[in-house]
Amino acid sequence: MQQRTPVYGAVAADHLKRPRNLGKLADPDGVGHVEETSTDTLVTVYLKLESGPSGRPVVAEARFRAFGCGGCIVTGSVVTELAHGRQLVELAALDGAAINRALEDGLPPEQRYCADLAARALHLAAESISR
Repeated sequence: MQQRTPVYGAVAADHLKRPRNLGKLADPDGVGHVEETSTDTLVTVYLKLESGPSGRPVVAEARFRAFGCGGCIVTGSVVTELAHGRQLVELAALDGAAINRALEDGLPPEQRYCADLAARALHLAAESISR
């Protein structure tokens, strides 16, 4: 039986081919790690903050590492781009649906769960700073 190859939309395909912000961040202010054992998927998000225009901290740099399907690389890449420049309180609004919208729903249905994992890793990274 031939295995079906996932078909990515244009935005997702670009992030898969050229992931943004891939790799560990040295000396992060916050780290969020999600391990989904049912799918053997790992996503880690690293955040570095700086003082923003209002004096409140904003995400100066966000990076990620992922192990799993292509969808994890794509969503990790997108979530770091979405987080950049935002205040910590704004990160809670970046959920799986927001990530899928940013990807113009370009993930195959069987990989859309990766957006929720990336969002959860981002939220955990923000929470680790807030503690």
